[in-house]
Amino acid sequence: MPVKNFLSRSAFLLPLRRVSTLKQRQQLQKTNMSVKGMVIALAVIVCATIVQGFPMFKGGRCLCIGPGVKAVKVADIEKATIIYPSNNCDKIEVIITLKAHKGRRCLNPKSKQASIIIKKTGRMNFLKYQNV
Repeated sequence: MPVKNFLSRSAFLLPLRRVSTLKQRQQLQKTNMSVKGMVIALAVIVCATIVQGFPMFKGGRCLCIGPGVKAVKVADIEKATIIYPSNNCDKIEVIITLKAHKGRRCLNPKSKQASIIIKKTGRMNFLKYQNV
């Protein structure tokens, strides 16, 4: 009788050991999955912060493509806009709005007419802020 008891106990204990190892394996898998998830989340955050600092366009987004025209008829000018270098574009842009809905033109900032316009608008802005 004691031999039967021993066999029945050992047969009974064996599945319990397997179950306990299965539980341990499942716990290990859960911790491995959570560690993998944390590593992936951390990698995504690091990549996002690095990419956020990169400029998307190396030259920036300038409104004027190319060098622009050298001169425009003074009688056709309705408004002149000067955009100074910034994070978006690293060059001076002189944009002329023409009368009678003829559109807009970009002046070459190195041309004589553009330099005169830049000086005049600079003086006008200076005087405008002096009166305040």
